[in-house]
Amino acid sequence: MRSVYGQRTNRAFTLVELLVVIAIIGILVALLLPAIQAAREAARRSQCINNLKQFGIALHNYHISNKKFPNGWWVRNAPDGFYANANTKLLPYFEEASLHNIYDQNEAWYDQKVPPAVAVSVGAIPIPVFNCPSTSEPNPIQHPELTRILGGSRNSVFGTTDYAYCKGATDAYCLELKSWTLGSKVDFQPGPVDRSLQGVFSIQWGASIRQITDGTSNTIAVGEASGDTKWKVCHGRGCTAADLKPESTGELPYAWFPWIAGQPNSTQYYNGGKFVVTSLFAATVEPMNKYPVTDSYIDIGSFYSPNPAISCLDSRNGGKNFASNFRSNHPGGCNFLMADGSVTFLNEGMDLLVYQGKSTIAGEEVASE
Repeated sequence: MRSVYGQRTNRAFTLVELLVVIAIIGILVALLLPAIQAAREAARRSQCINNLKQFGIALHNYHISNKKFPNGWWVRNAPDGFYANANTKLLPYFEEASLHNIYDQNEAWYDQKVPPAVAVSVGAIPIPVFNCPSTSEPNPIQHPELTRILGGSRNSVFGTTDYAYCKGATDAYCLELKSWTLGSKVDFQPGPVDRSLQGVFSIQWGASIRQITDGTSNTIAVGEASGDTKWKVCHGRGCTAADLKPESTGELPYAWFPWIAGQPNSTQYYNGGKFVVTSLFAATVEPMNKYPVTDSYIDIGSFYSPNPAISCLDSRNGGKNFASNFRSNHPGGCNFLMADGSVTFLNEGMDLLVYQGKSTIAGEEVASE
């Protein structure tokens, strides 16, 4: 524009006006950011639910072929001879047949060979369906203490999982001898865990649908078990933050676990607290989202015993074994796959007895929240 004297004048923002605009933009960002974060979390939760639905499809396709769900994990030749687990048996049903084909069923999970065409062990390969996008653990992981325990010639890099198979309302792990013949392999069967506490999965055990007398829609099969670094792990049922101790690495242990590993931590691995970890299995002995997470642990001295009355006790009755609790990064609770293939979100504040009832196959509980 021109002034009355014919000279051009420039119109510009004053400093006050700029500050006002910046303040308004800041307010808008502050208002929009929670909504954006909520939308992102909703998308992540949706993907997590979809992963669990894929577990449901895989489990039911396996059941159609085998008349039962897969064992939680298989033991061969010796009580601590851990081979395949439910994840490795389900690989073909996750459309991972190529990985299943290179998994050697005659070798333990940590002794899997490295096929030339793949260049890494099958267990080192991250599988998207095994991980919830709301978690942020390193994947794959190479844990220094586990590397030392397994030895330099064995596989020590592993892809992780954020889902655990439900072993019920008991933390008992136990085996008993099924058959043994001189010169032949030893065969084991699951010990007599209290049926009212038994879950769909455990050692040498995968239930059939007809054995789930509480109803498949009322019984948890798989639940979230976040391996995020924020979920620290302590040793023993009822442990608290005061019980957190650094591992041999100097860091506090957190709740990661390899998807390929069947066995929980045990006496020789634990080594006085130098290695503390969860497992592929979780129980409802303790509330969901308990922090710190209780470790999964097998006391080898009582895990297999000629006297099942000793080896099959859970920790509330004098047993020496522990099972981790379910946990998730979603606010307020966890997603669970029920045995009928449906997925439901359970609130972390639900009554513990109701929660435990949903984890068992034959507790005869009334299905109510």
